[in-house]
Amino acid sequence: MRKLPAISEMEHITSKEFGEHMDTIIDRITREDIALAIDHEDKSFVICPASWFDLLEMKHVENMLKTAVKYARVMEENDLKETIETIQEFSCFVSEDCLHKLLAIALERQADSTNSLWVDLVATLKEALETVKKKE
Repeated sequence: MRKLPAISEMEHITSKEFGEHMDTIIDRITREDIALAIDHEDKSFVICPASWFDLLEMKHVENMLKTAVKYARVMEENDLKETIETIQEFSCFVSEDCLHKLLAIALERQADSTNSLWVDLVATLKEALETVKKKE
């Protein structure tokens, strides 16, 4: 992660200026690769390019989702319910390969479980895969 300059060294603009010229200011921040301080009442907020941060890569999210499904296979129903909700929220962002792997894990577990939540997860993953295939 890139180190932010001291706020005293940054150019300051008012929140009113930012609101009136937001697109221009954001374009400038990106183009010049700078940070600006936006002053509002008695506080200052910093805006800078997202590229200054080490953002989580999707492969890391996919690995966490696969691990969560594997974990939920052996845990309580509440853990499974939370995992399914998370998968539902992220299913539109993950790769087709990840969806296939999650589906394989879920189908395996569904086969030796009486818990209907696994049926829900399988349905969610199949629906997500259909959505991905329609986009192609």
